[in-house]
Amino acid sequence: MFIDIENFDFTLQGNSPCIDAGDPSETDPDGSIRDIGASMFEIEITLGDCNVDGTQNILDVIFLINNCILGEDVECDCGDLNQDNILNILDVVLLVNTILTI
Repeated sequence: MFIDIENFDFTLQGNSPCIDAGDPSETDPDGSIRDIGASMFEIEITLGDCNVDGTQNILDVIFLINNCILGEDVECDCGDLNQDNILNILDVVLLVNTILTI
């Protein structure tokens, strides 16, 4: 279940059984179980969708505050909404405003 075998794109499709099916004692850079194959399956992250469920909502605000601002989670690429390389209350305000306009 690759993206485009005929054009040699062996990127895993989102429903591939190879995702998170590798050695459970090893992890990919995103923290998930290692994938089977030459390259890691990467979920494209939308700014503000910190729990990677496909929607921006209050759960993302909670994740951003608990894990990225108050916690020590270093993988918070989702939370820097103003792109200033600093995670702070301004990012939370931007996320809340984004949610309220949806």
